[in-house]
Amino acid sequence: MSPFDKGVLAAQTGMSRDDNPYQRGTQAYSDWNAGYDSAVDAREATKLDGE
Repeated sequence: MSPFDKGVLAAQTGMSRDDNPYQRGTQAYSDWNAGYDSAVDAREATKLDGE
């Protein structure tokens, strides 16, 4: 599973963005954050569509 996918899964399972397991400054760290943020953004968009 890629760091991006792990970030998506982390957001979907309620982990904090601060729980990123990768070393700050690495590509994996950035990819994990991007996945996390993507999942959070998708969740927020779904909430807005449902209102």
